[in-house]
Amino acid sequence: RLPSTSKSTSIIRKHFNKYGKKYEASPFGNKKVTNVEILSVDEIHKQLISVQAFLTLEGSDVHKVRVTIEKGPFGWRYVAWENLSGG
Repeated sequence: RLPSTSKSTSIIRKHFNKYGKKYEASPFGNKKVTNVEILSVDEIHKQLISVQAFLTLEGSDVHKVRVTIEKGPFGWRYVAWENLSGG
């Protein structure tokens, strides 16, 4: 009942690339995600999971994030995220 590592990586990369374009003043602003390293995948309840990951951005900025992903009728999709790196 969990998504594959590649699917989780794809969802996270796509979300933060779009987020950086929309919110340029944020730490993710105008920087592409170069690497996503999945640390853990935990099931909150059926069809809702929490993924902790390190995001590496252009310029070697690294952020630890927690992303919530849910299984919808058309596959896995992003729900929410939280910055765990304190920045």
